[in-house]
Amino acid sequence: MFYIQLKQRCWNKPEFPVKKATPTCKSSEVEAINQKSFKFALSKTTEYIRNTQEACYLECWLFS
Repeated sequence: MFYIQLKQRCWNKPEFPVKKATPTCKSSEVEAINQKSFKFALSKTTEYIRNTQEACYLECWLFS
């Protein structure tokens, strides 16, 4: 009973229009930031993979 009362209360909620935020910088600036972030992430991923491969290689020699 309590659940039905709460559910009925939510049916007539007013809908508010969604306001979109205005962009603060130009699209070229955003593209430059995205490109810089992509390059940073790619370099960190490559470094992580290289370190993992090196650790596996060294462990093979250590434990064999």
